[in-house]
Amino acid sequence: MSDGIIAISDTFLPTLQKVPREVAGQVTSTLEMLRTTPESPGLHVEPLQNVKDDRIRSVRVNRKYRVLVFRLNSSGQNVWLVEGVYNHDAAYAKAPTLYLRMNPISGTTEIRSDEDAVQTGGGYSEEEVRSRAAALAAQMEAERLAKQQAAEAEQMSDAEEASEADSDAGAGGEAPAADEQAEPTLSSTSPAAQTELALDDDEPRLPEPEAPTGPVLSVTAQQLIDDLGLDPHLAEQAADADDTTLYALAEKTTGWQGTALLDLATGTSLEDVRAAYFTGVTGGSAVGTPSGTEDVLQSLSAEKSQANYRLIEDDTALAEVLASGSFEKWRIFLHPEQKTYVEANTRGPYRVTGGAGTGKTVVLVHRAVRLARKAAESGGSARVVLTTFTRTLADALAQQVRALAPSIPRPDALGAPGIHITGVDRIAHGAVTSAQDLTPMADVLGWTTRTPKFSRHAREWEAAIQAVAAAGALRDRSQPHVTAAFLIDEYREVVLPHRILTEAGYLRVSRTGRGTRLGRAQRREVWSVIAAYREGGQRDSALDWDETAAVATAVLDARAAATGERLADHMLVDEGQDLRPTQWQMLRALVAEGEDDMFIAEDSHQRIYSNPVKLGRYGIAIRGRSRRLKLNYRTTAQNLDFAVSILRGGAFDIAAMEDDDLPSSEVTHGPERGTFRSIRTGPEVTFLPSTDLADEIEKVAGLIRQWTEEIVGEGGDPSTIGVLTRFNKTRDTLVRALDDRGLRVVSVDRNTSYRGGAPLVMTFHRAKGMEFTHVVLFGVDDSSSVDVARSAYDEQTREAAELQERSLLYVGATRARDQLAVTWAGKANAPLQARTALS
Repeated sequence: MSDGIIAISDTFLPTLQKVPREVAGQVTSTLEMLRTTPESPGLHVEPLQNVKDDRIRSVRVNRKYRVLVFRLNSSGQNVWLVEGVYNHDAAYAKAPTLYLRMNPISGTTEIRSDEDAVQTGGGYSEEEVRSRAAALAAQMEAERLAKQQAAEAEQMSDAEEASEADSDAGAGGEAPAADEQAEPTLSSTSPAAQTELALDDDEPRLPEPEAPTGPVLSVTAQQLIDDLGLDPHLAEQAADADDTTLYALAEKTTGWQGTALLDLATGTSLEDVRAAYFTGVTGGSAVGTPSGTEDVLQSLSAEKSQANYRLIEDDTALAEVLASGSFEKWRIFLHPEQKTYVEANTRGPYRVTGGAGTGKTVVLVHRAVRLARKAAESGGSARVVLTTFTRTLADALAQQVRALAPSIPRPDALGAPGIHITGVDRIAHGAVTSAQDLTPMADVLGWTTRTPKFSRHAREWEAAIQAVAAAGALRDRSQPHVTAAFLIDEYREVVLPHRILTEAGYLRVSRTGRGTRLGRAQRREVWSVIAAYREGGQRDSALDWDETAAVATAVLDARAAATGERLADHMLVDEGQDLRPTQWQMLRALVAEGEDDMFIAEDSHQRIYSNPVKLGRYGIAIRGRSRRLKLNYRTTAQNLDFAVSILRGGAFDIAAMEDDDLPSSEVTHGPERGTFRSIRTGPEVTFLPSTDLADEIEKVAGLIRQWTEEIVGEGGDPSTIGVLTRFNKTRDTLVRALDDRGLRVVSVDRNTSYRGGAPLVMTFHRAKGMEFTHVVLFGVDDSSSVDVARSAYDEQTREAAELQERSLLYVGATRARDQLAVTWAGKANAPLQARTALS
């Protein structure tokens, strides 16, 4: 008999996480032995008596624990479907109630229990159900063909329109004024026009909250039964459920049926939900009746089943899943929509958006691994670059890639085969310092050097302003266009991306997208300060980070022109909302346009470092190639409701990175009727108002002690508690105060390496990309945000600064998996006041 196949179900992982760590390691060995030598006497693979499904077996882990599996034998090969690991007595109590059923409508395998069996009076007979399933399969195939034909017709129509537009372009016309001209694309290569995925051009804004409007779903119970295959009792309750009831139903419903309900609640159509879960396999049985082995095996082998089952056929695959001892669900199972983006073959840059916790990074990591494996399977190798905004996030990405695919090379050098993982600034620094010829630097800055320094500070803009003012070249220093904040943005968003070297060039350039309009005299003043700033850089042979990225772009373009190749085959970008124009140009210069060239994950709600960027201006055309993830896997529904409520009142435009300004469709969030939803529920958010700072610290100290005792009592690590502050100074004050009260915590900044054993205290910025079971947002009072009126030089930057303050609080709130507390002394800050009605 050949070696068997291990089929890991999504019911297995939660049970594995509840057993002691040393037992989890023994489970790994047990499954390895079960796959190859199930007859081993140490396993005690035993059929059980008086069971619902005679295929269920008990497998010995040690004296205390047993694994429950279903033995599915086909053509002499065993498939071991792993249901869970339990204490001996619990396993023998649970086993008699379990059975395998293939849903006759969806073709999905379900691990069921007698506890779910219900009377289905008025439903279909088994023969009628089978007949309907076959009809639905035929209908889905017809729909697929119709969509394919429609897409082909649309592509032909688009090609004809493009041809007509090219003809019309030759007719000429009057050019608009400089500030009104359309922004040119700053890449010599044209974007590919084709797309392989269903497209979502209209991204949502966050409107004001609305009152509950009754049932969440817009489908009937009969549709849920007939068209999706949901259990009748579940469908009847779900069709009439308000938000709270729907969450409760989804949470207690195991497997695909609960997730499908949440998909519908996010606004996904019934047709799209069917397409996500239906396997196309016909057969199955009614609730309460085990399905035949052949039906189950066909279902398990179907691609759509991979959201809930993972088939492992060889030692290498089993080792990668089990050897690390990490059994996080993201490593093994993907939601059908996530899997679509992981496996999509794209022609041109593609973008996935979504709120915190929706799995954007999971998609990115799995996609990077898939691209590397795809090349290896064809006998070649791929140079995959996986990058993000900060070093901390890059380190987290590296850990995830290592956990998912430890055998794939992770080279330190750019251009080497494997997955190169680093931050964008490190890419820029490496490209400049490793360049053998920095002559292209003159095309960007007007000067060059062999050994540039990377030490320029924002205060050098003030020095440049003072020098120009002393020379009498500034008429009025109180004007917005001669402030450091304006000049920094103008330099990074207009001058550097366009490689402007002279005043004449700056007078001609289009400034589309910049809020402050400038006349010619004002432009001359701006240029005089920029020239002084550049003179300082040339004198010190020093670059700022925007200049470094711009120089790196020029170096990479020159190398490509000389060698005919780029340094990467695939570029994947996480946290794209925080990248700046010259960084985007550099990433574009790393990879040639073509199949699977760029894949971007971003969330405009988490933009805390930079202004919005329209990618089409920098050679990254994503119009028509963008989709949005809407189901949150990390944050509880209660925490998510609080987080998105902070965003309300801010004009967040998720389409800001698109090539043009598309009208936004309105959706509501949170418990009212939200599009973004969580698969988890938990306790309500805790609000701790205080009279003064000392009172607030006392309350936080008591809460941290309580949480620490609970976590340690359950065998957990207190470093899963995060205490977040807006400013470094607030963090340091809190850490000292907690230490004075005998409470050990660890202060974390960008230069700190930390270990477990104590709660972590850090700023909102530092917490970006991290996750905690328990979070305290400390000091959220009316002094906990920057004075946007002082820092803003026009209405556009004022609005952007206000949105960033909301985004910071949103980032902090969405770090919490389970419990979230918010504290303040005196008067709460404005977004929190609106949320809590406290002032």
